[in-house]
Amino acid sequence: IAPAEKGYSFDKLSDVDVNIPERWNTYANRYALIIGNEDYSSFQKDLNSEVNVAFARNDASAFRAYAEKILGIPERNITFLLDATSGEMRQGIAKLNLIAKNSNGNAEMFVYYAGHGLPDEKTQEPYLMPVDVSGKFVSLGVPVKELYQSLTEHPTKRTTVFLDACFSGGARNQGLLAARGVRIKPKNELLKGDIIVFSASSGEESALPYSKKQHGLFTYYLLQKFRETKGDLSYEELSRYLEEHVALESVIVNDKEQHPRTNISPDIIDTWTGWKFN
Repeated sequence: IAPAEKGYSFDKLSDVDVNIPERWNTYANRYALIIGNEDYSSFQKDLNSEVNVAFARNDASAFRAYAEKILGIPERNITFLLDATSGEMRQGIAKLNLIAKNSNGNAEMFVYYAGHGLPDEKTQEPYLMPVDVSGKFVSLGVPVKELYQSLTEHPTKRTTVFLDACFSGGARNQGLLAARGVRIKPKNELLKGDIIVFSASSGEESALPYSKKQHGLFTYYLLQKFRETKGDLSYEELSRYLEEHVALESVIVNDKEQHPRTNISPDIIDTWTGWKFN
């Protein structure tokens, strides 16, 4: 469904939304799945709008522009979903899996997700939450473990995941389970293969907004760094930048701590520092 059909237009109100540098080169072997889940209350009648994820659609829309202009991903190689249902999310993940299967190990995958995450209270397993799945039925969401397994089932050149979500039960405005005051430390997912994950927060922290900039705090600084370097930076440089800037700005802007985390597969522990975006 086109974004306009869901009653949303990307107004580009932040400095990172405009004057995005454009690289001349594109990479035919790069593919992306970009998801912005903001509007949960329209899909679940028992929820009020306070549980929606402020600016998630802006985040995904801006990241899409950067994917094309900075990361050089051809438009036809991008699957873009706003307010995605369980079926839409699973189809998008399955498509990347099939692309990897049919690319002889040459595909380079990017996944970006902004929206609610939730832990299973019993197992602490983290889930990405589609807009049509209730917090009471977490197991109907998309297990993060399954996402990673699907992305690494077939050999790829490399896979990069950005998660502007938290899995503690807290969220930007108010979590899907906020009324119950749930705070659970989610399990760390063990990665394998050529995959690296940049996450917005650690442990029991929330992934917070940067309201003045109309973006998630993590996404704002992710885009800021891409913009100022035109994508000419290493994964290690990005990791350091996010850790430093988001941690400090979160205290200044939101009066709360938020520490981004870079989760690295043991299989690339000796090589990832040499990875570059362009």
